[in-house]
Amino acid sequence: MTARRVVISGALAGLVLAFVAVFALAVLREAPQSNSYALLAEGWLNGRFDADHCFDADCANVEGRTYIIFPPLPGVIALPFVALFGAGFHFFMPLVLAAFAATGWMWWRIAARETGSRDLSILTVLAILFATPLAFVALRGDHVWFFAQVWGFLFATAAIYSALFRRNALLAGLFIGLAFLCRQMTILYLPFLYVLLLDEKTPLFRIDWAAIRRAFALAVAPVLALCVYFAYNYARFGSPLETGYSYIFPAALNEAGDAALFLRLRVQELGIFSSQYLLFNAIYMFIAGPHVEFAGRYMTELSGFDVNGASLFLVTPVLLLAFLARWNRAFLFGIATVGVILGLTLFYHSNGFSQYSAQRYALDWLPVLLVFLVRGVKAEYAAPLSILIAYSMGVTLSMIALGGVLAN
Repeated sequence: MTARRVVISGALAGLVLAFVAVFALAVLREAPQSNSYALLAEGWLNGRFDADHCFDADCANVEGRTYIIFPPLPGVIALPFVALFGAGFHFFMPLVLAAFAATGWMWWRIAARETGSRDLSILTVLAILFATPLAFVALRGDHVWFFAQVWGFLFATAAIYSALFRRNALLAGLFIGLAFLCRQMTILYLPFLYVLLLDEKTPLFRIDWAAIRRAFALAVAPVLALCVYFAYNYARFGSPLETGYSYIFPAALNEAGDAALFLRLRVQELGIFSSQYLLFNAIYMFIAGPHVEFAGRYMTELSGFDVNGASLFLVTPVLLLAFLARWNRAFLFGIATVGVILGLTLFYHSNGFSQYSAQRYALDWLPVLLVFLVRGVKAEYAAPLSILIAYSMGVTLSMIALGGVLAN
């Protein structure tokens, strides 16, 4: 048993060091003019909501003006650095890694409390940080989409941490409001967070002053965040419900050979949401594995990598242990939250395109599932759990390496 533990521990340590090396390389290679949040912050500093140009493809062109359409909070995070260094600021990766580390610390605290085991806490944190899409998204945090996802995941985690550890409805609501201003779907966490705030013996539908105060404290920050977002949309596009997504991908930019051309055609001809995307998104979420394309006379030459990613549950099967947690009301509300957010994204025009990993949009609901992962694992699972996590870390690292090499 000691020899087996040493071998498995050594393998996990080696994989962690490999990820650290990859992150270090990403920090060293970060280039200026790669993250449009720098342009968004620069525009605010100049009293504007539009930008002179865009570093990314997903920008809106309205009446001759260019808009960075993404939720504003990551721009606020970048604002002081852009004020100091200008729109050429290119140290987004250190900011991302700080958020990544803070996320790991909070899940360590949650796992230690829920499992009561140091070994299980280490294993679950390794799974969360390096075996899910979070590692890939953090690795590409110098780009606008990924930068927002890392911070959204951090704030969603902080909301859960505040509900579980602090029993603090105000803090939980504040953090989910911040998460919403990074990733809009996280506003749907509110019913789940309310349930997490309750003691097991507190009836769910009891209406008294304590329940009213709890609900108000939880909702006040998200309501303010909604108001901020609606006002922001109105200031940009003249309507509180217009986010700018309907203006992305103008037909004039369609180019043959563009890897994202199918996304442009989807938006232009089918819309942002459509039932026609369901089969594609469902297969990639639940069935598709990592796919490398081969070419040449003997089909022995690596020629490409499927940039639509692979199934989350095939890459990280350990997540299925969440269903071994106790099926109490928190579990039912959590799974319902996961189902609603996942269900909506299955009809979205993109499944998280340009990902050399599992489905990155899963990060919008993954923190909810992780609560039940840490509640579902037991001490007797440690050995198979460590092997599954080493497998998932290896697959994730391989996908990132292969995808990056074949993309160059």
